[in-house]
Parts: sequence; C-alpha cells; structure tokens
Amino acid sequence: MSTTYDAIRSQAEARLAKNTEVKTAIIERLGLRVEPSAVSDNQPLFGRGLEMDSLDTLEIVVLINNAFSVLISDDDVAAFGSVNALIDFVEAREDQP
Repeated sequence: MSTTYDAIRSQAEARLAKNTEVKTAIIERLGLRVEPSAVSDNQPLFGRGLEMDSLDTLEIVVLINNAFSVLISDDDVAAFGSVNALIDFVEAREDQP
C-alpha cells in the first residue's frame, strides 16, 4: 500500500511541477503581470481567464513545442482550455512514439 501511495504522490508532485513550469513560461513569454501562484490550474487561458487573445496562441504553440517537443495543430483547440487541459494534451502526446 505504501508503494501505491508513494507512486501516486510522486505523480501528483510531477504534475504540479509541470503545471507551475507551464504557467511560469506563459506568464514570462507573454509579459503578463501576474504571479504563477495566482493562476488556477483550471482557469481559462482565454476570455475571462488570463485574457489571452488569438495572437497569444502562437506563442503558446511555440512554447509547448520548445519545452516538450509536442506539436499543437489548429484542430487541437481544446488544449487551450486551461493549464490542466494543456498539460493533459502534452502528456497524452509525450507517451506517443
């Protein structure tokens, strides 16, 4: 049982670190005036969330490609729903050959 707990805890810590890394990178790349800790993992990236616009999309695509070697296409709109959605997208693609 301890092994399962440790594995789950390790996965959760890795996910939290990845979310923080992505939030920090987005904030720095877009020059936003907000601390990463103030951005919820489920906060929308566009609209009322971080108030990004369509021009910011390209910056995020480049950021994700450079950081994780994952390509986001025009058909992958759902990936931009939130930081969690973006990380879900990245993790799903990282496991593919």
